[in-house]
Amino acid sequence: MSNVTIPKITAGGIELETSPDRFGFLLDSNDAIENVEELHARMECDGYLYLPGFYDREQVKEARLAICELLSRHELLDPNFPVESAIARQGEVNQMRPEIPNDPVCGKLIRNLIYGEKIMNFYTKFLGGEATHFDFTWMRTIAPGIGSYPHCDVIFMGRGSKNLYTTWTPFGDVPLEVGGLLLIEGSHKDEEIRRNYSSMDIDTACVNRNNESEVKAAGYPSYGAISLDFRATRDRVGGRLLTAKEFKMGDMLMFNVYLVHGSLDNQSKEIRLSTDSRYQLASEPLDERWVGENPPGHGGNSIKGLIC
Repeated sequence: MSNVTIPKITAGGIELETSPDRFGFLLDSNDAIENVEELHARMECDGYLYLPGFYDREQVKEARLAICELLSRHELLDPNFPVESAIARQGEVNQMRPEIPNDPVCGKLIRNLIYGEKIMNFYTKFLGGEATHFDFTWMRTIAPGIGSYPHCDVIFMGRGSKNLYTTWTPFGDVPLEVGGLLLIEGSHKDEEIRRNYSSMDIDTACVNRNNESEVKAAGYPSYGAISLDFRATRDRVGGRLLTAKEFKMGDMLMFNVYLVHGSLDNQSKEIRLSTDSRYQLASEPLDERWVGENPPGHGGNSIKGLIC
């Protein structure tokens, strides 16, 4: 890492320390991609697998262009730049856009990639049985500004199998200033987080506390975040903050639902395009919020009451 010039980077508006004991880069696991036992060992140790160039770059590029054209039609891009550069129109804000993966044109290109034969075969080998995926796809269009705060996925999708994995797929090259994924090393093993924060469900109503959510009642800030300060969370857990020197179109990053992660702030002019997709054994129960023709998602009938 000493040969890499690291620009000033922030998360949640807070500048991050980039000394070697506090910051580092993800381990490339392509050397073990055919060795399932080694992949399991690395997942157990690190909580993630980073596979640069997993997808065909041209296939990702085609999907990116279709997404950008859709955003352009919705007047979300700056018309003074080429559409494929995804330069944000002034004032554009971060968005979760689940409708994009269902679009008849770009949605098909996205689904053919992230639920295609290659990745499903990979997960079937990794899981040791037939793999399936959630029907809901999290599509993010991250405009310049604050990234996502540190959190674990299990509190959002833990009603089914806990042997569940997220794949983060960038639909564009993502240098540090564009705001890629940020992980806390070793955080999936943190006993306090697993015992307290990770045991909760975001879709709860504490009937003894004016239907306040379980997470909010426990004192956690924002919508499901562990904290609003990546640096302080890193200091408590003890591991380094990890990301890639530059994520590339074609890269795949997978991690388990207990790994603390979020993203760097986007300090560029570009909208960062990415998807989060979830995979598990088909034989194990799925979280009902994220499956079916029209997954119910959070809120509404997904809310469960409990005494907090």
